[in-house]
Amino acid sequence: MNEKWLFRKELNFRDLGGLPAADGKKVRNGCFYRSSGLYLLNAQEKQALEQMGIKAVLDLRTKEESSRKPDPQLKGIRILQHSGVVSKGGEDIDFSPRGMTKTGKDAKEQLEKLTAYYEEMPFGNQAFQVMFDEIQKGNVPLLFHCATGKDRTGVAAMLLLFALGCNDETVYQDYIFSNECRKSFIDASMKGHRERIARNPELKELLQMKDGVSETIGRDVIAGIHSRYPDLNDFFAREYGLSEKDLQQLRDTYTE
Repeated sequence: MNEKWLFRKELNFRDLGGLPAADGKKVRNGCFYRSSGLYLLNAQEKQALEQMGIKAVLDLRTKEESSRKPDPQLKGIRILQHSGVVSKGGEDIDFSPRGMTKTGKDAKEQLEKLTAYYEEMPFGNQAFQVMFDEIQKGNVPLLFHCATGKDRTGVAAMLLLFALGCNDETVYQDYIFSNECRKSFIDASMKGHRERIARNPELKELLQMKDGVSETIGRDVIAGIHSRYPDLNDFFAREYGLSEKDLQQLRDTYTE
């Protein structure tokens, strides 16, 4: 089943299969999917999802987000909700449209907070621990998502791809591909704020992060992992309890 033609591009729905991994292998198709909120699916997309053999869906949104816009009931699919939000620094960030359209000094401070917030997300994140636990239990195919499928979902995909032996560039390119999927939203936002951007160039990066992902932050998140853990085996052992044997088993099972 080719999900490329079953789901609208703006849903940011994609199979991680086919991405290059270690030793000349590729991530197996049909094992790991990432997406925006499933409440956005139309009837045809929902039916297609139910026919893909997915065993579990991990909703990375907060309980408040999930209760406000719950995932639909999906036949034969377990829904797990575990917030991918990190507490360190996140409480001080205004993620509202007002907060994401700041200018001047306020915009600079907002960008600094956002950068620190996303750089912290890969570390000791219980939601990502749940993701790895489900995979180790064999509850695959697995789909994980947040609201727009770009930030929390993007970092979750980073960790999963690193665990499967993908290199930095592969991980980064998957992260920023959300900008291609969400191009219509990004373009509309930039057009709608054209005059304000001309007066306040710093606004452009905030708008990019509101509707897409920041290329700079994508690089920073990856660099932050390597800075704390020059050895990724050490990162996975200390942060997610995955031994080298566990990682090798994941690669043996989910790459080909």
